[in-house]
Amino acid sequence: MIDATEIRVGNILRVDGKICRVLHQEVRGTGKFGKTVHLKLKGLEDGNIHEKSFRAEDKAEDLEAHRVKMQYLYKDNDQYIFMNMETFEQFPIPAKIVGKHEVFLKENAEIDILFGEDRALSIEFPKVAELEVVHAPSQSGDRETFKEVELENGLKVLVPAFVKEGERVRIDVEDFSYMERVTTKSMRTGAVPVEKDKEKDKKKE
Repeated sequence: MIDATEIRVGNILRVDGKICRVLHQEVRGTGKFGKTVHLKLKGLEDGNIHEKSFRAEDKAEDLEAHRVKMQYLYKDNDQYIFMNMETFEQFPIPAKIVGKHEVFLKENAEIDILFGEDRALSIEFPKVAELEVVHAPSQSGDRETFKEVELENGLKVLVPAFVKEGERVRIDVEDFSYMERVTTKSMRTGAVPVEKDKEKDKKKE
């Protein structure tokens, strides 16, 4: 158990029978009315966001959790098979733990998985995914005009009209929204400084 005032962002708690991660913590109130600890929580099993308040003198059930680097292998019916990168042991993880973010899983990709109570609690997806546009309508426009495109993982998102098929874009993994187009910096061609040219001319003289 942990004192409510000691709860911090990132803690894993059991609240109302559900395992949750603390997304935001705020202590409110002073004086005779006492302090309250207001939490914003994310359920690790259903992904739902909800809020909960504790009195300062309350205690909450905190859970020990640890991250393990795993490699995604394949999907087997309603389970996803991962392999521990150190022990090579394979773990089946239920689809409900993966949730809607399954579209961001790639075979052989490495990813952190949060374990607690001898089971997987959640998959720690990167915050940003870089994906190729495989289908885009030939629509032109400025940054204020949007169109729907299809990405290499089958996801369809709205992007600015200037994004073309074959280009890569960055997607916010949390809400599936477009962030930016990936651009390749052009290589700068080196030029001989004028001063060096003058020195060469002097030597010739």
